[in-house]
Amino acid sequence: MNLPRRLTAVLENVRLAFETLSANRFRSFLTVLGIFIGVLLVVTVASVLNGFRQSVVDSVEQFGTNNIYITKAPFIQLGPTSREMRLRKPLRLADAEAIRDHCPSVEVVSAGISVPTFLQRARYGREEIDTPRLRGVFPDNVEVANRVLDEGRFFTEQENEHRVAVVVLGHAAAKALFPSGGAIGKQIQVAGHEYTVVGTLEKRKEGPFGGQNEEDTLFLAPYRTMRRFYPAEVDHFLAARSRTGMMTAALDEITQVLRKQRRVRWNEDNNFELGTAETLIQSFDEIVFATLAVMFLLSTVGFLVGGVGVMNIMLVSVRERTREIGIRKAVGARSADILGQFLVEAMVLCTIGGLAGLVVAEGLLGLVRLVVPQLVSATPMWARVFAFAGSASVGLFFGLWPAWKAAKLDPVEALRYE
Repeated sequence: MNLPRRLTAVLENVRLAFETLSANRFRSFLTVLGIFIGVLLVVTVASVLNGFRQSVVDSVEQFGTNNIYITKAPFIQLGPTSREMRLRKPLRLADAEAIRDHCPSVEVVSAGISVPTFLQRARYGREEIDTPRLRGVFPDNVEVANRVLDEGRFFTEQENEHRVAVVVLGHAAAKALFPSGGAIGKQIQVAGHEYTVVGTLEKRKEGPFGGQNEEDTLFLAPYRTMRRFYPAEVDHFLAARSRTGMMTAALDEITQVLRKQRRVRWNEDNNFELGTAETLIQSFDEIVFATLAVMFLLSTVGFLVGGVGVMNIMLVSVRERTREIGIRKAVGARSADILGQFLVEAMVLCTIGGLAGLVVAEGLLGLVRLVVPQLVSATPMWARVFAFAGSASVGLFFGLWPAWKAAKLDPVEALRYE
């Protein structure tokens, strides 16, 4: 059989498949419902996760791609915390100073502490914020964290050294306490201490799903002022920025310095964590991958349910059309022609379900974006390909047995069938 004849046969089988499905619309709809749900699940979840990942990437990269974050515990913890991690020594200011003095690939390093303010409040006049997020940082934090001032200024090294009670407000914190503006120079109370507002910060990019970026809720005060108010706080977080093109060298230098500072033996693992924009995104991708694995499992169940339905309905179709198959064979149709007819019919049935799932999923996502514009979602091409190919594969796999049974029917027995 030459190529034009093969193509003609396929097109004829497709036409016959559409005629058969059109004659049994409701039955066909129920048959592909499982495939429709499987495709809808794949596309919807993949779109939301893809948008969520992009929001996380944007949030991480706005701090700078050359930044290195140093903590005593992992940034993203999956499962229970081990005893070794719970017993790790806190990072100290001396660790930041050692990095500054002995890491030539590091351009700048900044230390800070987070102050516990549970059940405390920040207030100005009648405006209040519960549990304000108060941090003590050095003046160079504005550079390391890529902070952009909206009004006023950042506090100076002199204010830090003299332990002056001044504060810089994140965008959301400033809006909450000063909804009409005019925060600069005002006296506010945070967790029982008075501070003078010297600056406010520009709004950061929104967090995943359009949520508020936690950086916008910060109250940033001089490090030494916080040490004066909270002398018991000794657990530091460190942030460094490598020189351009020297990220790998900076990571190696920081690792060696901290192992020496923290007295880690040569045969022991690090008792601290280093993170970059790339490693943070990789850690998050592990979570996304695990979620996608669950999604694929659920979609596979949907495909299997749909496939069983397709096989069942195709077996019924073969039985109903036994006499038709006998007539076709009697006038010269070969077993391969019958096999192709029913196999194409099963694949067309499943492909229609897959296309319907794709269209409905895109429509639902478009509607959600209109209603909730903060929700970032973008359907990756691989999700569309997987959904479509999965639906067509279900038709091929589960339609093979009914098509084979139809092809093997004896024409004489088929003509006698009532």
